[in-house]
Amino acid sequence: MKNKKIITVVVGTESYLKPMQSCFRRIHSAIEHARRPDQEHMIICVTDKKSLKKAQILVKRFENNMVIPVDVEENGDHYKTDRQLMIATLQSIGFEAARQNGCNFLWSVEADVLVPHNALLTSMQMLEFDSGYYDVAFVTYPSQGGGSFLGGHGDPQHPIAEDWLPEERKLGSKLKALIKGNKKRLLDVDLNDKLRKKEEKRMIRIRELIKKRPPKGNVFELNSKKWRRRGWLDNAWPGIGKGAIIPTDWTGLGCTLMSKRAAEIAHFDGYDGGGTQDLFLNWHRWHPEGLRFCCITHTVCDHVVRDEKSKNGFTTIKAYHESTGEHRGHLRQRRTLFDTFETPL
Repeated sequence: MKNKKIITVVVGTESYLKPMQSCFRRIHSAIEHARRPDQEHMIICVTDKKSLKKAQILVKRFENNMVIPVDVEENGDHYKTDRQLMIATLQSIGFEAARQNGCNFLWSVEADVLVPHNALLTSMQMLEFDSGYYDVAFVTYPSQGGGSFLGGHGDPQHPIAEDWLPEERKLGSKLKALIKGNKKRLLDVDLNDKLRKKEEKRMIRIRELIKKRPPKGNVFELNSKKWRRRGWLDNAWPGIGKGAIIPTDWTGLGCTLMSKRAAEIAHFDGYDGGGTQDLFLNWHRWHPEGLRFCCITHTVCDHVVRDEKSKNGFTTIKAYHESTGEHRGHLRQRRTLFDTFETPL
């Protein structure tokens, strides 16, 4: 019987070499924990040309490995257009290499995500669930800023649904007056193009102000008045955690296992840097083909984030499950010291 080939693609550039050391150590543990006689594993690392030799050192622990250097520069702020296009370029090259090497499963891991030992095992089990009900299995982790966990609800027009609608927020009289005036002026049929564009820009600014206003209550209070599909995991599935696997409308690519079908259509053609590259795949490639995704909260990843105040420039957002009390098993996170525990490259 032919072995199933699982190819892990890791992308990371020079500024992420420190977390990449821990990332590969975690991946190695996860692969060994999931290893079965009918599996074949390969690791592909895509990085910038400056990091080629150091990346080659990092992947030596894997018997079957490949490092692909790409001529890219780390330009722009994180989560801005230039940076998002660079990440999409690296992942596009890595995913194509995985397809060219005959992957049956493609495991996408980002350099700043530290996977738990059972991440690959549980992801494989979920792609086997109900004869392949899911094509994408995603192990969640805290967002870059240390906010909500990734995964939840959305639609093509709103890739991540709003957690709190304007009517669910404490807006205050001044903001309510701004909203009312803006809506009234935009409905004016005699408004010329110049003034209309001005009002549309004002509307964008008002929306940002609305997002900063606190909700009228917690998610349980507001759901009791009117339940709806909320965007981020903490509010889409409040109280979720240990033992749970849930359907999700969107995923990241930090710890994401794709079936062969999902890998075959994981292309970034047409992506212009607007939004994140993972949401582009979700809504422009996978959803149109009818693929289903699951979010694994039974096991969770840590997320290494930049921190100028830290001595080495990074902090780890440690993800875990509450161990005691009425909330035992629920998802939790805390900020901890980042240390590679490796020999400096």
